[in-house]
Amino acid sequence: MSDNVESGDVRVSGGQQSPGRLRSFMHGLLTGFFGLAYAFVTWNAAFYLVQMAQLGISGYGWVVLLLPVIVPIIVFVIALALTRKRPLGAFIIVMLGGLGLSAVFWLNTLSYAIRNAESLLS
Repeated sequence: MSDNVESGDVRVSGGQQSPGRLRSFMHGLLTGFFGLAYAFVTWNAAFYLVQMAQLGISGYGWVVLLLPVIVPIIVFVIALALTRKRPLGAFIIVMLGGLGLSAVFWLNTLSYAIRNAESLLS
């Protein structure tokens, strides 16, 4: 089996690409998929914030309702940084864990906002 180096790609005989190239493709595909999932959580929180802002919310309400918009972005960046050089299995587990954390945080905030709407409104 002969390895040819062509523009940074390692090609094995038969024209197949190396496993590193496939791993990189899968990592990018999964990053995009999880990025969309995190964006969905962020978008839901932002939409609820805009709906509540139309009713007039207090400073405390802004803080409480802005946190679920910011937290998923921070969690995604941290999860991406932690799993940059890890195997795909670890990447998937950390991303799912972070997505679960973001979703639970959003649901807890939503529950709090529904139960205590009068303290969030000005």
